[in-house]
Amino acid sequence: MKLIYAGFDGLDVTFKGFIPPKAVEALEAGKEASQELKQDQYVEIGKFKGHVGQAGLRAGGYSYIVDTGDLGFKWFMSKSQNRENWGIRVSCKSATLAAFGFEQTVARMYAELEAIGATVTDESISRVDFAMDWRVPGDFRISPERFSMHGTTSSKRSGDDWQDAWQGQRCTGFTIGKMPGRQICIYDKRLEVIKKQKGYWWPIWDIDREELDSSGDRIWRIEIRAGKKHLYEQWACRRWEDLRRVLGDVFKDAMSQIRYKSRTWGEHENVTRIEDDPIWIAAKDCITSDLSDWSSNATPGVIKQVMEDQQRQTITAQLVGLSANLAVLTGMDEDEISADLPSQIATLITQHVRGPKAKDFKRKMRKVTRRYEIIDSDGVVRGGRSDTRYGQCPDKVPEVVSGSPAGA
Repeated sequence: MKLIYAGFDGLDVTFKGFIPPKAVEALEAGKEASQELKQDQYVEIGKFKGHVGQAGLRAGGYSYIVDTGDLGFKWFMSKSQNRENWGIRVSCKSATLAAFGFEQTVARMYAELEAIGATVTDESISRVDFAMDWRVPGDFRISPERFSMHGTTSSKRSGDDWQDAWQGQRCTGFTIGKMPGRQICIYDKRLEVIKKQKGYWWPIWDIDREELDSSGDRIWRIEIRAGKKHLYEQWACRRWEDLRRVLGDVFKDAMSQIRYKSRTWGEHENVTRIEDDPIWIAAKDCITSDLSDWSSNATPGVIKQVMEDQQRQTITAQLVGLSANLAVLTGMDEDEISADLPSQIATLITQHVRGPKAKDFKRKMRKVTRRYEIIDSDGVVRGGRSDTRYGQCPDKVPEVVSGSPAGA
């Protein structure tokens, strides 16, 4: 059993304040365009850039949802100009926290608030998660019956507070508690990474997937989630200074209140006398250290590069699938597929690249550079408005809405 990653995996914050009228104007135009075109639209507001969605979030009165990239944030923003309104909310992505760590992620969060010209007067921590990933032998199993709650002699499961997931006869995940309270989860992280195509975790773990699969080992995650209700009612935690003061204690207390035992127990047996499972003991040792010291094995550039490679593989698979569709719809037999299909596809693409539709093709490429902002491992940024390899980005196109926070 080996610890291969430990770090923050979630952070949600609500801010008292507002974004300026110019930002509201730009986001409103982007939202209308996204509704018309049925896809999220790229916006630039001063140095702030992201994709605005087709809808807002009714709960909380947020008019706009803006995604600032794979290593950015998901923002929820109100159009209200009332400075007493809790008009801005942010949800940090797990990849962002893994790439930059807790403190740098918070700094980048405030940099984006400044970029859009937001006025912020207070904050309220809504959620914070901490995760530990363990490489374990392939025969490692979890048993829901071996979890115990502090002060009890048995673990009585109820549908609201206990959830499990199974693959055949093997339990692949178990969750105790519910938000906005406290949750502890233990689950097969390798399985989740493959299922949800989160390939950036391999460089974060500094593990080759083929080597892991050939070894038969698995990766299991223990994750502790502290919601707003738990933070406020149990720890009087609302602001940053509160969070930094109690952060380690929140997670250590969770691991003490809920335990995973080394074996099951009888009805009249005192569960407190049964030792914790070795993975639980190791996890408790992990969180006794300074949590801010934990960092990823991979740089942000490497993580972004993996995301780009994964996207390229997805697009390639789509091209192959569409080619198969074309072959069927044009009635090609097996001989015609090998002889004619590649040349037909090449001719079709050439007509768009070099023919009368070339201008429209370049316009589409400029649109793509806005969508994929990729940071290479050497730190070079490709994509976005600054990338002019396919011509200067026009000031006015339906897919892009520009504005400035100045003059609010």
